[in-house]
Amino acid sequence: MWDKNDWLYEGQHGFRPGYSCESQAITVSRDTADSLDNGDQIDAFMVDFSKAFNLVHGRLLAKISNSGVDSRVVVWVREFLLGLTQRVGGGGSCLQKLE
Repeated sequence: MWDKNDWLYEGQHGFRPGYSCESQAITVSRDTADSLDNGDQIDAFMVDFSKAFNLVHGRLLAKISNSGVDSRVVVWVREFLLGLTQRVGGGGSCLQKLE
């Protein structure tokens, strides 16, 4: 439904059928390799959007609610966002940050 309403950028991999974190990683890796092969400069930066994301919960829920989806979906998304946690794994360890 979000694809049909043009809510998502064409390069968005999350929340789209046939796309995933893995497809995003593959795309970034392929683009990086192509740039290196072409001798292009590569600049990269990482941004932690967790604080910004936490600020837009209300707007996101209103937009979802106004889209006409079943109210149970809105409740599910709200409950998911309220219980949001972050995990990072590597080297056999897992660090968890509770929000």
